[in-house]
Amino acid sequence: MFQVLPSLASSNLADLGRQAARVRPAGVLHLDIEDGNFSPGITFGPDTVRALSAFTDAEMDAHLMVTDPESYIAELAECGVRKIAVHLESTLYPSRALNLILQYGMIPGLALNYGTPVENVMPYLDLVRYVLLLTNESDRNGIRFKPYSITRIRRLRSLLPSSVELWTDGGITAEILPSVAAAGADCAVMGRAVFSADDPAEAVRSFCKIAEDAKNRER
Repeated sequence: MFQVLPSLASSNLADLGRQAARVRPAGVLHLDIEDGNFSPGITFGPDTVRALSAFTDAEMDAHLMVTDPESYIAELAECGVRKIAVHLESTLYPSRALNLILQYGMIPGLALNYGTPVENVMPYLDLVRYVLLLTNESDRNGIRFKPYSITRIRRLRSLLPSSVELWTDGGITAEILPSVAAAGADCAVMGRAVFSADDPAEAVRSFCKIAEDAKNRER
């Protein structure tokens, strides 16, 4: 089944506990951890993630947009994070970071920036359970979904074995979601589209159905 992950960094950052509780029925929570160095923004770190665990029992995954991903892994494991994606571009030795995630009993993922060729994941498929493909990047027009991402999704899906999930993240709206799902994605990270809804948990359920219907039509 297609999965939609609510991205907490796109909620009200001054009220993270309540925002996490609003999507608790969805059972999952996506955490973008940005350090202002590898990525231009700064969100939150392990201390905040630890505090959040009091407000949700959702399965948490972390997307590390940081220059030293290995230094975050042990703490995030202690905070109850279940899955971690490290950026291929953030370290000279991605295998070392992926193996460390495995050593702490978590599920490893590899994230790719929009401009990184999708073929670059191939040397690491023995270690990853999912690939997180960014579908936008910051430019003068704002952080919006890049239409060429559909081609990238199709190409990456053709390269990945069925055992490796394809996650997508960046500017995905309800209108774009069917195309993303039909192209071969298994999961979409959605932030503003979820947390701007009156009932974010219901929005997640609705988006999952929209995506699954699109995948079924493509089969």
